[in-house]
Formats: sequence, C-alpha cells, structure tokens
Amino acid sequence: MKAIEIFKSYYPKLTESLESKLPDFLITADNVEVIPWQDDFAVADKNPEALDQIEFWNTLLDGGLITEEEWKKETDKIFKKYGYCSKTMGVAFIDERKVSFRKAIPDKFVLVHEIGHIHFAEIDLFWSASYGGGEILFWLALEHNYEINDAQIRRFMSMMRKAYEGNHLEVAEEIVKACHPLWGEQIVPAFYPICLGTGWMPSGITYEIDPFDLTNPDWLKVEPKKEDVLNFFQNLTAGLQYSDTFWINYSKRLGFLK
Repeated sequence: MKAIEIFKSYYPKLTESLESKLPDFLITADNVEVIPWQDDFAVADKNPEALDQIEFWNTLLDGGLITEEEWKKETDKIFKKYGYCSKTMGVAFIDERKVSFRKAIPDKFVLVHEIGHIHFAEIDLFWSASYGGGEILFWLALEHNYEINDAQIRRFMSMMRKAYEGNHLEVAEEIVKACHPLWGEQIVPAFYPICLGTGWMPSGITYEIDPFDLTNPDWLKVEPKKEDVLNFFQNLTAGLQYSDTFWINYSKRLGFLK
C-alpha cells in the first residue's frame, strides 16, 4: 500500500489542504510504501505501557466518565511509577522510501512526520517539531495561513544544518545581512543586537555589554555562539506560532515566508 491511500481514505481535509499548499508532499506520499509494523522498529520505546494506561484514562475523561480531578490523580500515579516514557508510533526508511506505523490508521501528525522524513530527506534534528525543525513551518503553512512553500521549508532546514555542522558563523552573518536592514541605524549590524531587538536574550553569552544598548559598536566584536545561532531558529518558529511581528519580518527577509 502507498502512503497516499491513508491520506485520501482517512484525512481528506488534510489531503485537500496539501493539494492546495504543498502538492509535492502528496507526490512523495504516492511513491512511499507502507510496510507492516515489526517489534524491532520500536527503537524509542521507554515504558510504553505507561502511555497505554494514560491513553485509557484520557478516553474516560473525553467521554465524561471521570472528572478532571480523578484523571489527574490517576495519571499522576502513572508518572510517579514510571517516570520518563515514550512510544514509537512510526518509523521512516529514507533511502528505501518506506514507512511503517504502529497503528493501522496512524494519527495525522505521525503520518506527516514520517512521510516528511522521506520527502525532505532530513533527520529529526532538522525536521522534527520537537527540536524546532521544519515540521513546524509545514503545519504553519497548512493551519495558520502563512504563505510557506516546499522550497522555503527546505531552506530553513538547510540553514539549521549548516549551523549545526560547523558553519554557524556564516549562518549568523547571513542572518545579520538579511535582517539588519529592517532596523537601520537603530542597531549595529551584529548578531546579538538582531536577537535582542526581538526581546529574546540568548543565554550563550555573558552580558558585559548593556543588552538594551543595541547601538554599541562593541557588539561587533562578540562572536556568535553556536548554541545561540541554533536557538535563533527555534525562537523564530515559536515567534511565528504567536504571530510575532519581529519574527514574521525576519522570516520574510531570510526567505522562509513570502
């Protein structure tokens, strides 16, 4: 079975939205095979039975069979007993262009996540929404009416990868070059003032320079830290989720939005 069949059979509204906004994603789904689930695919499982128990109590709550107080009491017991827990719901084999799902009908977010690995040929670090990756832009394009296309999502992840793989200073320079014209003489053309201007205070440096003095030329001497350059992208996606004007304009200047 091809992945496109799951989209069309179980998520017709999502399919329509993809056809309109990110059509190339469905072309990929039409060329990805869904293979049967195997136990050895569950590489991220950690106390998965705890999540099964929580799902049970969630069902009772959603059905009005228990109160929120009862739900909290029971789920707190589970977390206290098991601590950290996770459950592998899907897996993607990028080179083989195959996916597998724990459930016959995967949740739409699991479906998109695994197909996305193949479509964009990216690992979790740059694709997953959990790490502030391109998956966030993907859903913003579908559900928040941002004009974001396939190429812009790829550009976003490409810059993240470049920063992670050791060229973070080049990425920081590119950020400054793109975003500084929005400020003009209000700030110096340096990475940290670009960040501070949004209200975000990067944690990778000690603030020997007044963080409210964005015209101080000493900022030009401060070398951007790799962690701060990477966190720039996470803050950007968070800003877009909250329709923050600064991050919207930065995204447009960097080529992530139309």
